Amino acid sequence: MAKRRRPMTAEAKRRLVVLGPICILFIISFFVSLISYTANLHQLRKEKEQLDAQYTSLQEEAEQLRIEISKLQDPEELAKFARENYLYSKDGELIIKINENQEEIEVKQEKLEFNQNIIYMCGTVIILVFIYICLRGTRKKKSNE
Repeated sequence: MAKRRRPMTAEAKRRLVVLGPICILFIISFFVSLISYTANLHQLRKEKEQLDAQYTSLQEEAEQLRIEISKLQDPEELAKFARENYLYSKDGELIIKINENQEEIEVKQEKLEFNQNIIYMCGTVIILVFIYICLRGTRKKKSNE
């Protein structure tokens, strides 16, 4: 035998009208905070990975510097380092240093990239013009037939 549902009383309807939206707001706020927490956690993991990579590179750099310091304890290595970096010379030695500025190298690279871009654009225009001419020629042939 099926149970009959009792009709909802006015008091139950009032409770449903008042407590229903409150429950819905709590549920929505829970999901919003859950989503923001998850996004924040993802961002922190990315930042941790970046910092770990940076830490590793700094450790490698520190190791290279330790090796360089140990090499510079040798007087011959120290003299070689001074000659290469600070233009010191031995008696009777003539120093000619040829070194382009980093800025000049960057300007040359920018000019090269600009020229390459112009070449690519001109090539694209030439190809498009060629395709247009070919298509135009085939249309005229079809209309003449």
